[in-house]
Amino acid sequence: MNALEKIVDLLAAACLLFLLPLFFYGSGKRVCQTMLAGQAGEHFLNTISTSGEITLSVWMQLEHSMERFGCEAIDLQRERYVFEPGKEEGSVVERVYTNGREELLAEIQEEGGSRLRKGDRITLTLYVNEFPMVYSECIRTGANDG
Repeated sequence: MNALEKIVDLLAAACLLFLLPLFFYGSGKRVCQTMLAGQAGEHFLNTISTSGEITLSVWMQLEHSMERFGCEAIDLQRERYVFEPGKEEGSVVERVYTNGREELLAEIQEEGGSRLRKGDRITLTLYVNEFPMVYSECIRTGANDG
């Protein structure tokens, strides 16, 4: 083995010893960001499911958490199932009304909160590291009127 081969082997070993841990650290950091963003999303859903409404402070707390954890986008959707009279006499039709993020945010900013009914389904989609994570929760307690 000549000197040039030994130097190349030494440089290759040094690169592996220092670069591989950096790659693992980078991927570990992304995994931690994803996990923490998911936990914050679950906490948000549990909070609104128990209280029965989305308040401005709870929404701002979610946005702040997502900003810290590197979330690129947040999408929120509410599905409300309502039974309404059908076209035939005595018939009942189940309808689904869907409100997206823009409608909910407008309501939250105008009224300070968005009241939810028991049985509403909230779907939260978080985009972290270019991958969507979808969380869904059925509201357990409706907001009090008054």
